[in-house]
Amino acid sequence: MEFTLPTLTIGATTLALITTSCSDSGASGPNLVNRKLSENENSFRLVETSAERFRYQLTPSNPSGSEGSGTSNSANQIGLTYSTPDGWTKTPGSPMRDVNLSFGTNGEGECYVARLPGMGGGLLANVNRWRQQMGASPITQAEADALPVRPLFGQPAKFISVDGKFSGMGATEGKDDYRMLGLILASEAGAVFVKMTGPRKLVEANEKNFNIFTNSLDVGP
Repeated sequence: MEFTLPTLTIGATTLALITTSCSDSGASGPNLVNRKLSENENSFRLVETSAERFRYQLTPSNPSGSEGSGTSNSANQIGLTYSTPDGWTKTPGSPMRDVNLSFGTNGEGECYVARLPGMGGGLLANVNRWRQQMGASPITQAEADALPVRPLFGQPAKFISVDGKFSGMGATEGKDDYRMLGLILASEAGAVFVKMTGPRKLVEANEKNFNIFTNSLDVGP
């Protein structure tokens, strides 16, 4: 579900700033400084959609149960919600991951959601970083732009599928015959990444669950 937030407009043409000055005698008091607002400051956009609002919030959420939801100290804080596919379980994450799930007999399959501020390095850099983890050669910007698109938070995200020898961060040895599926949604509002890795046959058998999970991702209080 997408929520449209109103544009915030500042009607005043000047901004009053309160400063405090101290004299040698120890006396102090507020000083008002009037500054004319620029055109951008008079009317500026906070966020347009719930997905953008989610990407602005950098506090990791703590989903639990089959229907995950973020927890917060404020009733107005936006968190992450999702459905956990059958056979998938929540596992301890990290400060960089909002959701961390595993699947397979020994939990050898993994799927996670992560965010970065801004463009997160851009589409091409992230696609090639993921391809490098699979031992695949880099692609060009034109090839990255031509990648298929799938929905994520109601917006078009680039879909990546790579087979190869997987070497994750900090790995000393690669894992043969692995498959990686991923979605990258990057904009000035922030970047969201969903990545699934595991033995090729296991990931192939769980691609439907990957789609269930990614299609269920949403934001809400």
